[in-house]
Amino acid sequence: MVSMAQTTARTTPVLAAAENALSRRYLRLIERWIPTGVEYFTPWPERPNCGHFFGGCHWYGIETIGPALTFALVSTSPEYDERATGVSRAELQRMAIQGVRYLCFTHDTGPAECVRPAQGLGRPENMGTKWGERGKGFFRESQCGPIVAEMGLICLLLRDQVDEETWLMVARVHEDYAERFGAMPPRSGVYWDTQMEENAWTACGITATSLFLGRHEQAADWAAMARRWMFSVAATPQDAKDLGAVGGTTAQALTGRTFTTLPDYWAENHGMVHPNYTSTALWSIVNTGNLLHMWGEELPPELFWNRRRVYENIKLVTDGAGYYQPVQGMDWHFLPATGNEMPHAVAAVYFDDADAAALQLRGLRNTELRLAGNNGRLYDRDFAERAHDVQDPMIMREVGIKSAADMYLLHRLRGPGPAPTPEPALEERLAGVHVYPHAGFAFHRHASGQTSFAWRNAIMALPLTRDGIYLVAPATGSYLGTPVVNGQPDSHRLQSVRVSEGDDAFAAALVVDRCQETVRQEALFASLPDGRVLSYERFTALQDVTVEALDQGYLRITNEHYPQVEPTSRGARTFYHPGGATEFRGWLGDDPSDDLSETYSHPAWVNVDDRLGIRFSATGQTIYHNRHFHRPYHAISDNLVLSRLDGERAVSAGEEIASLAALVCPGQEHGATAATRLDTTHNGRDAIALATDGYLAAANFGDRRRACAFAFPRPAALPLYAGATSDAHGDTFTVTLVLQGASAGLFAAPQALQVAGDVRVHLTAEGLSYVTNVGASAAQIVTAAGETVALQPGETWTGEAGG
Repeated sequence: MVSMAQTTARTTPVLAAAENALSRRYLRLIERWIPTGVEYFTPWPERPNCGHFFGGCHWYGIETIGPALTFALVSTSPEYDERATGVSRAELQRMAIQGVRYLCFTHDTGPAECVRPAQGLGRPENMGTKWGERGKGFFRESQCGPIVAEMGLICLLLRDQVDEETWLMVARVHEDYAERFGAMPPRSGVYWDTQMEENAWTACGITATSLFLGRHEQAADWAAMARRWMFSVAATPQDAKDLGAVGGTTAQALTGRTFTTLPDYWAENHGMVHPNYTSTALWSIVNTGNLLHMWGEELPPELFWNRRRVYENIKLVTDGAGYYQPVQGMDWHFLPATGNEMPHAVAAVYFDDADAAALQLRGLRNTELRLAGNNGRLYDRDFAERAHDVQDPMIMREVGIKSAADMYLLHRLRGPGPAPTPEPALEERLAGVHVYPHAGFAFHRHASGQTSFAWRNAIMALPLTRDGIYLVAPATGSYLGTPVVNGQPDSHRLQSVRVSEGDDAFAAALVVDRCQETVRQEALFASLPDGRVLSYERFTALQDVTVEALDQGYLRITNEHYPQVEPTSRGARTFYHPGGATEFRGWLGDDPSDDLSETYSHPAWVNVDDRLGIRFSATGQTIYHNRHFHRPYHAISDNLVLSRLDGERAVSAGEEIASLAALVCPGQEHGATAATRLDTTHNGRDAIALATDGYLAAANFGDRRRACAFAFPRPAALPLYAGATSDAHGDTFTVTLVLQGASAGLFAAPQALQVAGDVRVHLTAEGLSYVTNVGASAAQIVTAAGETVALQPGETWTGEAGG
């Protein structure tokens, strides 16, 4: 049994006496929430001086430790406002200590008869049980590390009020964690299920043990092992070849064969490249770094290994509201109220990253607005009491206030960080295209929002506006189609994917066989410099099949109501189409019959809320599903399907099942959508081209390089595509491109040619035009200088075209 003599000699934390601009903002935010926390505090009569929050029966004690730590932290602030909250410092500290004592008694190390209440607000399987997860495996047991650490942190913060019994109970909880993990090596996992979060939890728990039991004979060994776990939070395969020095050894030696991160610094969990789990690399610095700082210890280099590289990914995909774009979908609820700004706070404070400081303020402002709109709660009361997400009753999400407390402590310890980059400069710096071959997606950040295209794990695309996921929710399987074939379960057999990327645009060609290789999916997806998307997707039967269902162009439309975040989240979406407009309200229902669904027969265009326009042609019907029944809840949201096949259909081998050609225009009003031009044409079966004002996207799905001639209706002014040869004959305009096999290209038309007659035009990459009259009579062109030039049959003019 651990003794007092083995616990830390430190009696006060290393904590700044004064607040700063950012710690003060988080303090004010927390103060607004405190009455909510007090409302859900309940004394626990089984032992003296004990109590819990939110029923005391949630996973790993997080329902109690989060509010308890939050109360303890703000009670130490020199600027805590008792009049604003109606709760004294003494009351906050009393509830915090009672929460710690409750957790000690109900932990595995406590008396056997001390279990959590038989009824509560949390998970039913936790009721009437202990926590600590003894015997439940590494995942469940290691997850207790941060909770153990936070119990010790509360005791250090309130040291002069913690009696010896409580202190020793907390010490035994720490010792128990060290007995389980103090000599265990870190875990490895890259694909599907990263061990990033497990290694982060364990690093935090062992660090806490080495600090709280600072005079224990094994404290130094635990500290050394904790540093190894810190390093392995974000270890990549290439680190095994890195001979550089890290903490007295080398990266290669620390890595061994333990990897948690893809080579391009993303992390997978739940079978997808998951931004929440990737951000674990950053929040581990907060949890473990705050501990070390409070005990007056230096932060070791292992804690920062690869973190900056990981952060650069998170930075790029953060949207206008402060959320990261989940490029392969999101299986948790889409719009958490707080915590998304934590990676940015870490990068701002520890990396002196001014861009991160700006992105943090986006997330913080969003949280402040949400809290103001919900009268001091993170979630609307009625909604939180009725809704259930994928794991929990939503009322438990109120314990997310701990994220604000963590950032409050970070800034109080480390200051506010650098001055934020001005928003226009930030967006200009982050704009551009990035392709992640190991993660399996291409990403484009542009002035109108963000666009991603993923070909691994989840075959999907997300065209986001400046509203980000407040408008288009990151549902797995978005936009690209998912076939359902009778007797043939879905499967992915990638045949080819090629991405042609530029500084401010990309085009991708994807060929993948689905449903036990009975159906071929071919997709052309091009993100234009201004954020518009040209796309084409076709499904073809490789065998005789019966297709039961096929949706294409599926987008989940967020339809939440946050009073302070209007008009983005006004609780309604207006759906425009050629036949008129319909307003669909967003609200939480109790039965599937509450849903509404409208079908539209082959509209040429649709527009969502004057925020997202789509011009398209499709095989199936268009559906707007106004959803109210959400079990489980991810967000109050609707489903837009551009093309849905109605009913089963038998399809012979070689026959096309369905196709969708579309132009997606983020930020577009519906009048402009109705007037938008989209031309689609084929050259044989394997080549497809789509054209709109200023751009042409083309793909060759064949396996050989060839010249592809694409014929369009002749426009008034001929768009001239660099590197292409164009022919105007009568009413037809033909563009000839050379495309590699299984590849795509995006071609800009920087010039347009006013012409009368039949001509052939070639535009070089340098902008020089060669115009030849290929007709039987004279032709006329207008040059860039406005001069009209007559060309006789067979005559060629060279110069700058214009119109």
